[in-house]
Amino acid sequence: MSVYSVSEIADKINRQAREIAQELLPNGSYNHNRTRWQFSGISDNGKSTSAYVELTGEKCGKWFDFGNAAPGEDKGDMLDLLRLKLGLVAPRDAIEEAKQRLGIVDDWKPGRPAQLPPEEIARRAAEAQARAERHEATQEAARAKAAKNAKRLWLSGVPIAGTPAEAYLLGRSLRADVWPGCLQFRDQVQYQNEDGSEKRDVPAMLAAVYLADGTHVATHRTYLQQDTSTGWGKLAVPKPKKVLGKMWGGFIPIHKGSSGKPMSKAPADEPIYVTEGIEDGIVVRMMLPSVRIISAISLGNIGAIVLPPPPNGGRRKLVIVCDRDVNPKAQDQLERSIAKQQARGLDVKTVMPPEHFEGLPVKDMNDWLCAWLESQRRQRKGAA
Repeated sequence: MSVYSVSEIADKINRQAREIAQELLPNGSYNHNRTRWQFSGISDNGKSTSAYVELTGEKCGKWFDFGNAAPGEDKGDMLDLLRLKLGLVAPRDAIEEAKQRLGIVDDWKPGRPAQLPPEEIARRAAEAQARAERHEATQEAARAKAAKNAKRLWLSGVPIAGTPAEAYLLGRSLRADVWPGCLQFRDQVQYQNEDGSEKRDVPAMLAAVYLADGTHVATHRTYLQQDTSTGWGKLAVPKPKKVLGKMWGGFIPIHKGSSGKPMSKAPADEPIYVTEGIEDGIVVRMMLPSVRIISAISLGNIGAIVLPPPPNGGRRKLVIVCDRDVNPKAQDQLERSIAKQQARGLDVKTVMPPEHFEGLPVKDMNDWLCAWLESQRRQRKGAA
């Protein structure tokens, strides 16, 4: 019979990170692509995601806590997590626990893993709870400050009529009579590139981002620039659209639909159409003026939006207006968003534009509209 080294045992138990993380940290959740298990810290009873476990790759099984972690509880591997969460006395006890989980039987038998006294486990749990509460308070203050700054930015704008923001939307073939009331324009909004090396003020279209209860949590910015030949368009940078504030779970209201009621009072038989982009939402409003429409900003965020139940019971209906994106990552995000909303009891359907229209490529609803208008222009020109 052989003896396994500590490194061999650690490597084997780290490969079980996905199962162990969910068992020992049940209040956590996957990140957007399921490569990490996010949690609030060793206490696992907060709302933040300041800590995470790597579930894939070379770092599989390693975890890191960037919150208010106690010394020795800020990083480790699955052996450390077993020791801390099960209240084991020493690292060798964690090794023995790992061997039992792995079914390893060798010549080294230190006996059953020794646990800390119950009062010591309780004391450590109380300390972890206090740290989590302090971290939550800090996070909540940061969210409130970000929301305040985002709302201040939006309020500093002006209605888009007659501004470059209106010219941008008109350039996307969107009618001026359906502009959402949540849109504003500001001629100078700071743009900062991804590495922070460049900052400048440029014109931007602003959109308010709300939670379903009406709380303004963020402001979406579409940075604009003028081209002498094509007119106003998006700023020529890798990411011309950004969000100020914590947008997760929020949405941009495009249209209240025929009922005109707040989200909490919308009847069950009124479907809610959700698009990724603002422009696609306006297209849906042009085509279906009676339906309620929101923009989720990103595909992953569709699953994070928590809609209130219908006031008189029933099953709320959600129609996801998808972009035509064959990227496997996008497909996975869509499937997870659908699953999350179905788990909340919603009746979920999807619609998607065709891949091509009259020989023109189509990526999203706005492209489809532009392709249709171009085909009409061609027909008129041919008839003339």
